[in-house]
Amino acid sequence: MKTLTAAQPLPKFLQISELLSRQIRAGHFRPGERLPTEAELAQSLQVAVGTLRKALEVLQQQGVLERIQGSGTYVRNTGTGKSIYEFFRLELHDGPGMPSAHILSVDKLKTPADISSFGLASKKSSAWRIRRLRLLNQTPVALEEIWLDAKRSQQLKADELGESMYLFYQQNFDLWISRVEDHIYTQTVPDWTVNAFGLRAKKIAGYIERLSWTANNELAEFSKTWFNPQVCRYSSRISH
Repeated sequence: MKTLTAAQPLPKFLQISELLSRQIRAGHFRPGERLPTEAELAQSLQVAVGTLRKALEVLQQQGVLERIQGSGTYVRNTGTGKSIYEFFRLELHDGPGMPSAHILSVDKLKTPADISSFGLASKKSSAWRIRRLRLLNQTPVALEEIWLDAKRSQQLKADELGESMYLFYQQNFDLWISRVEDHIYTQTVPDWTVNAFGLRAKKIAGYIERLSWTANNELAEFSKTWFNPQVCRYSSRISH
């Protein structure tokens, strides 16, 4: 049985701001719509009012919300703001859900040919391979394999990795992901799957290959994600 190491969680107020951001982007709240009162929203999210207010302040600073004294909090624009999970496209069938992760393994390996062919690193170099179980609202939804050039860090420990790898890159490597390219297929579940995922090895799953670039057009990461279509879906929304 593989050991599951919980990734370092985001502060609670950031978890709530991210969840609300994902709900807004998914259309649960429309531009111009007033949110429920702070008391009602805090109760539905099962957090203290003080935590909720800090979360709302984050979204207000991002330009997503507008707080009008004596009137309430309104959705300002669903397309603004830079959320931590801006590029996370998996959602539960009944709503976006809050992402989290368990680390399965972290290994420094010689860069495989199928990874170096993407231009992530040369065949003679080393790369970090990070395998994770992704969850939404604590429901396992996906297996993830991330490849990162080992030149970024001499050492990576499972218990130091955060739930959001892009935020981890920002905080530890000063590495900012600005765009991604996803290719979506179906693929068989890898043999390193875990029981919690819900699909056995060699079963068919949804599959995403992702290339992630910095603002300087430098390829920073390559990842593979197997997701369980019985519990989640891939969603990408475009607005004008």
